[in-house]
Amino acid sequence: MVIFEYLWQVIKQSLQILAIGFLPYLIFAFLMQKISNSIRNRLVSLLGIRGYIYITAPGVMIHELSHAFFCILFRHKIVEMKLFSPEEDGTLGYVNHLYNPGNRFHRVGNFFIGTGPVWGGVLMLWLITSIILPSGILHYNQGILDSFFNFLGYIFSVSFWTRWQSYLWLYLILTISSHITLSPPDLAGAKEGAMTLIATVFLFELLLGWSKSLNASIENVLNQSLASVASILGVFLILTFFFAIILSILIKKR
Repeated sequence: MVIFEYLWQVIKQSLQILAIGFLPYLIFAFLMQKISNSIRNRLVSLLGIRGYIYITAPGVMIHELSHAFFCILFRHKIVEMKLFSPEEDGTLGYVNHLYNPGNRFHRVGNFFIGTGPVWGGVLMLWLITSIILPSGILHYNQGILDSFFNFLGYIFSVSFWTRWQSYLWLYLILTISSHITLSPPDLAGAKEGAMTLIATVFLFELLLGWSKSLNASIENVLNQSLASVASILGVFLILTFFFAIILSILIKKR
């Protein structure tokens, strides 16, 4: 009876950790993938496929560099990498890497390598916004909607459209956000890594689930981490969705 109670406790604690530290980011990645595909399709409609490919080349490079970064972080061996190399089959770039299937750390890394363009892309959106636009435009501590509407007010102001930096920002934002998409191989690798990550959490809880203080500390760290990035992730999720709508309106008016 005690064993069953302990296993039930392990399951509950594992689900709590996954719900805090894994599920929100998975949902964000899924939504960002959908919005980025929408932006990509609309840009192709406006620019044509060849125009889109070459005009958004910086986004392709950020996409591949994001894969490469997590390969290095999780100690995968990069065999070959091309940041921008359009092929007839639709491939725009790639990172080929090797890893040890028997190494749990390597296998968990597949999740982050596969979804790397989401995290690398959003990081670049934040960096570009912080560097190019005036400081204080995005007030992340205001909350997601307040930050977004504050930023939206700036976009529709005269001062935004009279600065040449604003046009550079628009170009880079659309370029990068249109390539925050995951190919079938990316998704396959991320799925395998996600399963290993979930299994690792359950194994960890099975071995150390008896320590309530340790679990409380882990959940506290995960909550603080989520709180610190939730506003940034939320603002750029809404912002890219807003641009997808604007592009849809432009296409209808053609």
